Amino acid sequence: MIKSMTGFGRAEKKDEKKTILVEMRSVNNKYLKINIRIPELLTGYEERIERLLKKELLRGTINLTIDYKACDQAPKCVINKDVLKEYHNILSEARKEISSGQDISLDNLISLPGVLEFKKDSGNGKIQGDDFWNELEQLIKLSVNDLNSMKEAEGQNLRVEIEKWKNRISELLDEIETMAPKVILEYSNRIQERVASLLEGMESKIEKDDLNREIAIFADKCDISEELGRLRSHISLLDNVMENEEPNGRKLEFIVQEMFREANTIAAKANNADIIRDVITIKTEIERIKEQVLNVE
Repeated sequence: MIKSMTGFGRAEKKDEKKTILVEMRSVNNKYLKINIRIPELLTGYEERIERLLKKELLRGTINLTIDYKACDQAPKCVINKDVLKEYHNILSEARKEISSGQDISLDNLISLPGVLEFKKDSGNGKIQGDDFWNELEQLIKLSVNDLNSMKEAEGQNLRVEIEKWKNRISELLDEIETMAPKVILEYSNRIQERVASLLEGMESKIEKDDLNREIAIFADKCDISEELGRLRSHISLLDNVMENEEPNGRKLEFIVQEMFREANTIAAKANNADIIRDVITIKTEIERIKEQVLNVE
């Protein structure tokens, strides 16, 4: 089974105290790259999160986002009413002494030192403890499972496309195998006709053994049977790896590379326009397979 490196996973937990949302996105990468975005109060768990992701995932760029909201979150600042009343009393007395009719504004009072108190969270604003980690770990694993389900579904779509192009390559190989023997026959006829034309009216003759030796040398140079066999073997191996191995992305990349190499050798040795035309089509199909294989985990 093959899995795509592209996917999305999500897990959420709500209770009377908090809401935790974990979202995970994965895109292509030759290696495993992890990007973590979490609230400051969860930074104490960042190393554990990274270790967990490295254990659960193999390849791709992973973008993990965790959102945490406390349902009973206390306000960050409060009004010190005692200080506010004291300021108000002092200013009221001062207003009477100077016979001022100007009202005392609440906005002006709040801006005075000590009226607003900013609270400091305990533990430097960070959540700590194994109990919370157990909850967070479970959510991350659920998100990974959701991500993997999507990657498997995308992988099956990739395989459908790969199968289509692979089958087209096999059809073209059948055509090439049918044409290959004709190349030798055509060359044999062509060289005999040319020799007969050149020696027409002359007493000189070319021995039949010499002519057959030349044809045999040509046949050996343009023999593509081994390359065709290896290319078919690579196609069979491609099937086997997609079906039975996981992870298989890197191995598939190597197999496709070898398919290109065999196709290039066939084109170089074929010495036939029709075969070369089919090989160009084969290389196009291999290139399409390569583009999809690069998405495989």
